[in-house]
Amino acid sequence: MKKDTQMLSSRELLNEFFDCLRHFDTSINRCVDLFADDGVFEFPYFPVLGIPSRFEGKVALRQVLEMIRSHFSSFTVSNIEIHEVKGADIVFVRYHTDGFIDGTERVYAQDYVSQLVAEGGKIKILREYLNVILTARMLFPNGLADVPD
Repeated sequence: MKKDTQMLSSRELLNEFFDCLRHFDTSINRCVDLFADDGVFEFPYFPVLGIPSRFEGKVALRQVLEMIRSHFSSFTVSNIEIHEVKGADIVFVRYHTDGFIDGTERVYAQDYVSQLVAEGGKIKILREYLNVILTARMLFPNGLADVPD
């Protein structure tokens, strides 16, 4: 981390989060520390997969990040396009990730549109919109066949 998170803007927090993704196998603690104590990591479309959409607080944040890390040790992050909201510590971003699914030669490629809201130098809300079909194929042993009706 380049400087004390108490001083980081939404853009800087986003860049730190991306750095965590690039070194995911060793950065879970650092990633959790980017969030406020009551911070939220949200995936609005996860309920269609039978997964909660909202992970709030350090314990829940660690659980969801550990779940992701159980499948990936790192990601490449590319095609980053950041849009800042004037007069607020909020950014919207489009980006792409690629990561090898641990223990396989399969690549998980995903495009995201995300909103990051910062408060007091920490992530208050990180909301990620992604293709849940790709996520189901990666996350579930039988892919889409395991998606609840």
